[in-house]
Amino acid sequence: MSKKVRSFFSLHNPVLFRFKMGRELKEIVEKIDEIAAERIRFGFTVTTQPQNRDRPQTHSYVDESKVVGREEDKEEIVKLLLAHDCNQNVAVLPIIGMGGLGKTTVAKIIFQDGRVKKHFQPLIWVRVSDEFDVAKLAKAIIASARGTERHESIMKRSKAMIASARGTEGQESKMELLQAMIASARGTEGQESNMELLQLSLREVISGKRYLLVLDDVWNEDQAKWDELKTLLETGGEGSRIIVTARNEQVSSIMRPLYVHHLKGLTEDDSWTLFRKRAFEEGAEEHQNLVSIGKEIVKKCGGLPLAVKTLGGLMHSKSQEREWSSVRDSEIWDMQAGEDGILPALRLSYSHLPSHLKQCFPFCATFPKDYEMEKDLLIQLWMANGFIPSDGRKDRLEEKGHEIFNELVWRFFFQDIKLVEEAEEYRTSLFYLGDRSYRHELYYTTTCKMHDLMHDLAQSISRPDPAKWEEECRRTRHLCTSENVQLNIHRTLNNYPNIRTLLSSIKGFHTTISVTADSSKPRSLRALDLHNTIIPRLPIKAGFLKHLRYLDLSGTFIKALPDATSTLFNLQTLKLSGCWRLHKLPEDMRNMTSLRHLYIDRCDSLKHLPAGIGQLSSLQILTKYIVGNDAGRRIVELNGLNLGGLLELYNLRNVRDAADAKEANLSSKHNLCSLILCWDMIEWHPPYCYADSAHRCCEEDVLPTKNAEEVLEALRPHGGLKLLTIWRYGGGSSPMWMMDFVLLQNLVEIHLGVCTGCQHLPPLWQLPFLKFLYMIKMDSIKHICSSTIYGNASNGTVQAFPSLKRLVLHTMQSLDKWSEYEGTAEVTLNFPHLAELKIIDCPNLKTMPDLPSLKSLQMEGTNKQLGLVCSLTTLSSLLIVVRKTSTGTESPPLAQKQPSFRYFRSLENLAITASEDLAPLLQKEEETRGLSTSLHDFNISHCNWLFSSSQQSSLPLGFWKNLTSLLSLSIRFCDDLVYWPEEEFRSLNSLKRIYIYGCNKLVGPSPLPLSSSVDGELLPNLEKLDIRRCDGLLELPKLPTSLKSLYVLGCPKLNSFTEGLQQRLPGLQCLVIGGCPNLERQCKRGGPYWHLVSRIPYVDILPQRRTISNFLPSFPCFGRPSEV
Repeated sequence: MSKKVRSFFSLHNPVLFRFKMGRELKEIVEKIDEIAAERIRFGFTVTTQPQNRDRPQTHSYVDESKVVGREEDKEEIVKLLLAHDCNQNVAVLPIIGMGGLGKTTVAKIIFQDGRVKKHFQPLIWVRVSDEFDVAKLAKAIIASARGTERHESIMKRSKAMIASARGTEGQESKMELLQAMIASARGTEGQESNMELLQLSLREVISGKRYLLVLDDVWNEDQAKWDELKTLLETGGEGSRIIVTARNEQVSSIMRPLYVHHLKGLTEDDSWTLFRKRAFEEGAEEHQNLVSIGKEIVKKCGGLPLAVKTLGGLMHSKSQEREWSSVRDSEIWDMQAGEDGILPALRLSYSHLPSHLKQCFPFCATFPKDYEMEKDLLIQLWMANGFIPSDGRKDRLEEKGHEIFNELVWRFFFQDIKLVEEAEEYRTSLFYLGDRSYRHELYYTTTCKMHDLMHDLAQSISRPDPAKWEEECRRTRHLCTSENVQLNIHRTLNNYPNIRTLLSSIKGFHTTISVTADSSKPRSLRALDLHNTIIPRLPIKAGFLKHLRYLDLSGTFIKALPDATSTLFNLQTLKLSGCWRLHKLPEDMRNMTSLRHLYIDRCDSLKHLPAGIGQLSSLQILTKYIVGNDAGRRIVELNGLNLGGLLELYNLRNVRDAADAKEANLSSKHNLCSLILCWDMIEWHPPYCYADSAHRCCEEDVLPTKNAEEVLEALRPHGGLKLLTIWRYGGGSSPMWMMDFVLLQNLVEIHLGVCTGCQHLPPLWQLPFLKFLYMIKMDSIKHICSSTIYGNASNGTVQAFPSLKRLVLHTMQSLDKWSEYEGTAEVTLNFPHLAELKIIDCPNLKTMPDLPSLKSLQMEGTNKQLGLVCSLTTLSSLLIVVRKTSTGTESPPLAQKQPSFRYFRSLENLAITASEDLAPLLQKEEETRGLSTSLHDFNISHCNWLFSSSQQSSLPLGFWKNLTSLLSLSIRFCDDLVYWPEEEFRSLNSLKRIYIYGCNKLVGPSPLPLSSSVDGELLPNLEKLDIRRCDGLLELPKLPTSLKSLYVLGCPKLNSFTEGLQQRLPGLQCLVIGGCPNLERQCKRGGPYWHLVSRIPYVDILPQRRTISNFLPSFPCFGRPSEV
């Protein structure tokens, strides 16, 4: 092809990747000096402290009903996994077979087998591929085992710094602070990349646990590297297993495996079953001649599922016997798979693609292997490069793009198709800094991947001949930068004068863009992606971007686009989402008549739009529209636009009346998936508006609007919405269309916020697919379900919200019942699938419906509401916060129906922030006995009654004796913690981690002897102690020999280590000290402790300026239930 795809995405240098093609890494190492020179020439520099981000992980789900011929393989391996006759603590079981044979598929069906899930915990899935970097693999294993805990911690820190930066608007130091934010996030990641910290973290997540780890697609043949990783993994519990999928027998030979499973090809019968599923329409008549030819084709596939499925997809599009015969008799079958491993069947499938698909498919090699590609992004880039034929109708380009995508899926060039709405990993974390996906956009995002062999095929088609590398570099058309490079954009564009696509930072966090005095005139550039890069302005003059069709500047620090941007008449896609400094778009934007996709959501500083948006007749995506008062900015501008995806409407108070609202013509916009309706300019930002600090976003009163009700009635949408938000609505009632069951039946998520006048909710309880319901500051709502729900009662029970998984009720002062006739009707209200419930500041709610599936509860309110917890024995996570009233007095005493933990046998995570009136809940040992086998994480905050120093008697509360399975303990802001709580800690023999933060009265060990003898060492399994911001701390306690990590930060009165602790120091693996001036001096080189400290593998003595950002500890947070 004349258009060659060039991809630069090595983990260290993008140029290096060019040579790395075809597994030529060994030759490149010998030419390292030459490569360094080329690196300089092409304008790339390797950062000295590169980011360490996880590559996207292959997911572990597969539809087992579509898997053919692998039941025996599955049963054999599962039997070995569950066997108890292995004398290895952690045994390895490799699955070996050539590419395309289905090794990953077999691993997936094993991974999701019910017996395996019950036997192992945790289950961990990591994609390995070519590079076997032990540090990166350890980090990926930790991330998979922990879920998103670490990611959320980093995001909280970044969010805090963003808020700080926003507070310094206009100051010269703002950009520096923003860059510090990125450095902070990167530094946190980099810190964990240190092998000592990594091995400690890895030990923390797998130690003593019977885990199952799948290492997918391993190529490593280096015995030393494998041994290094295996040593880290051997701390797992007895019976832990590691499944490895690999193509090479040598890979398994270095692992000393329990058993090697050699995966064979499918039988002819199974191959034919798989082929016919794809080649023939279900239920259609199968022509006998085609069946005969098809079976001959299947024989040529050699039992390889990938080849069978791909050719089955190819034959589905062919109905003539001569076409089938042509495939069977093709000369391509006679070609042998070369060094690149490309199967003849895959080459044959590609050769039969229509011409436009032959351009679209190789372009995907621009992305790295295993990269999760977004369907809409692919289509927009295909459009930008002219790969999608218009057939004379430019309005159908996206539709044609979807057809191409679906065709490539059907022909099995793409796989692992996911609707992000259904993907658990996207819904676990509500916010992604540096990622394209945000929660309210999830309902129209589809992702896919390419099998490694398909990626190899795409590269073999698009890459240049390595022998002619210099010549081909000058012909480069498509470039994708690595995640670890600093991109000099002008120098790069100058060295690639014919480049058409430049993608940077595709994997998340910010890539640094350097701009030099070099001029660049990229006259051929069609697509430019600089999203999440640290740039304050467009780095290329608009005059040189005349042919540009795709521009992504989302997540950058741009304040305004130059007016000349409106002269980019070919631009089809403009992405500015998350540019929170952006306050102005070009006034002549209406002249950009080719514009089809305009993303401007989450641009908080953008308060008005240019006039004449309605003149952009090709516009199909407009994520945000701000209704104005003057001509060209009114809501009528939306009338003729066929919009889809997400639409946020702000300043609806400027809509004059119902007739004006109807001009928006929302009911005809059938491609909309998410609709946000807001009556002013206060942004709707999930999840911040539901956080503890959400009161701030609700403080400003909703201004009364005379016509609010009639306007909302006239904004009736179409019936295909997945997400609906009504925000800061001033009307007193819901519109009639919200009573329409048919209209709203496809809704998956609803947000109702700051609608203070609404007194009744529509019948949301009957919506069949509603999974997520959020309500905040609905001050006049008294009940969730109306009396009509009782018409569905059966056997004394009525079911509400048949699919609801998460419910958030936040700041609803009048809410006192779940249903209108609660207490008078003898019917039990049941929420059958609700797994997560948050009730925050709803002081009058005193009852609970039947919640048989509830796993996570966050209750923040008064002591009277604590009785609601006692019946929820299925919980695995519980957070209780009892706040003070506005008068400063504590809430009333506990209700007569006191909560008890006696039957809470599944509770793993417990957090308490409460007054001393909660003490009776934990006073009696027998009432908390249910926690003895289940509770692993306990978080205490602002509880000045938990330790014996605050009790009238010296005896600790009885519940401490039952925490025998506790692994992690966090204590924050507890002023009654004066001395090290030796009595309380007596029974915590399983405890591995202690976090103490902000306990300013803590001075150290008790001067008095224990009231009774303690057998053996206190806390015998403690591995990590983290103490921060304890201003009064004078002395550290006696610590056990098991301790591996010690963090002491912000304890200025701590001057020295006790003699006993000094003896422990050389046995530590990690020591971090900061904000302790006297202690710091003694631990540095030349100090009295240096000879002890210097023997610790990882030591960090933080200077004062660095400790400020490190005072915030990463306390364990509650993970959402797996069912949600």
